[in-house]
Amino acid sequence: MLVTSIHAYAEDDDRPTRIPPPWSSEIELGYQSLGGNSDSQTLNTRLAATYVKNQYRHTGEAKFLLAEKDGEEDKRKGSLELQSDMKVNERTYVLGNISYIDDRYGPYFIDFTLATGIGYQLIRRETLQVEVEAGPGYRHQEPNLDEIDDDDIILQEIVDEPILRGSTKLTWKPTKDIELNARITGIAGNSNSTMETELNLTTAINDHVAIRISNTQKLNSWVPDGLEKRDSAMTVNLLFKIQ
Repeated sequence: MLVTSIHAYAEDDDRPTRIPPPWSSEIELGYQSLGGNSDSQTLNTRLAATYVKNQYRHTGEAKFLLAEKDGEEDKRKGSLELQSDMKVNERTYVLGNISYIDDRYGPYFIDFTLATGIGYQLIRRETLQVEVEAGPGYRHQEPNLDEIDDDDIILQEIVDEPILRGSTKLTWKPTKDIELNARITGIAGNSNSTMETELNLTTAINDHVAIRISNTQKLNSWVPDGLEKRDSAMTVNLLFKIQ
């Protein structure tokens, strides 16, 4: 999930929230190896950074997932997302978002979106923050012709089209050591539409190390024959925080 550092923008209705340092970053590492009757290895990594100064907020996140089963590659996916926000008043901000996905085994080998829009802070308390975003954009997609047989392809053309993008982000911190993050992102276009939901539960071990359980569900309105419309992933990682 894209790190948003809503805390830096948030304030309680009665008193200001403590402002954290302008730079913060996170590194996640996860690895699983199974032997015996089932031989599989899975590696997933995540790097995220946030910079907040005055009315500006810049965030970035890079992810990589590699899975092998019985000695053969089963999944390889990399993604990069960057976003810049500028506050225009106490609750409203304008944004620019860039997202790039390289998915070897998905319906699209390359999925690139560029979007702008308006964001609004619905709730901005110290323990609970909710933001919504919406705006127009552009999408470029290249079908994964290498993964699917020619007879199974429904749509082989490269996609270049305008889109509408919407996102809702929630951060809830019920205790000092537990944090729940949720994000729903929808992208609507003429060729296809997607809805992605991310849930992250983070439990702190100390000030710099935590355990994070993540679940991602992505639904595509269209995929080539032989592929599922829903794609899901669940990971358990060690999280290292740097501030």
